[in-house]
Amino acid sequence: MAITYEIDNWLRETYENHCFISWPHTINPDITECARALKRSILEGLATSFHNPQVFLDETAIIGGADWNLTLRRALCRSISMVAICAPIYYRPEHHWCGLEWAAMEHLSSLRLGACDFKAIIPVMVRKSDPLPNAVSRIQYIDVSRVTLQGRRYFAYPDFRQKVNEIVIRIEQIAEELWRGRHRAECDAPNFPTVSAFSDYITPAVRFPILS
Repeated sequence: MAITYEIDNWLRETYENHCFISWPHTINPDITECARALKRSILEGLATSFHNPQVFLDETAIIGGADWNLTLRRALCRSISMVAICAPIYYRPEHHWCGLEWAAMEHLSSLRLGACDFKAIIPVMVRKSDPLPNAVSRIQYIDVSRVTLQGRRYFAYPDFRQKVNEIVIRIEQIAEELWRGRHRAECDAPNFPTVSAFSDYITPAVRFPILS
């Protein structure tokens, strides 16, 4: 099913973002560049189907243990999908808000997508963990871990573009289902989870940098 003008127009009336990028704010430049590269590339991909696509990427300095503020919660609630940049650091308790973002979008998925066999969360694996958290292992992820080993300009290579295309296709699929069920973003008083999706997970040791 193509993204018609009717679908695109309806989505713009109720959602602000086609995608919310959830990522662990660290001083590691590789994770930051990955987040920025994904935002640019996803926007370019979505522009073939949507008029004026929007991808939310927060780059404010969030320190460990910081509150998950209202701006982030509202942006997430008014997003069609969430791309999670997954590395071992993403699941750690120091990045509690990452687990809250995951839990919140999983909750929104259950409300908006009902019995669909997919969620509004798209995990993008930049560095694998063994084992993965249960919340992550239940969802089909997109693996870019090998692509990022091609060098610092990996985002210019066809392999990365192919992975981004998979992300775009999933966002289109989610958007179509939201329109089909007329599931609007009810965000005046969203009931967000207060417990991280990874609260029961012990992460393996983290090694940096994530890129060669």
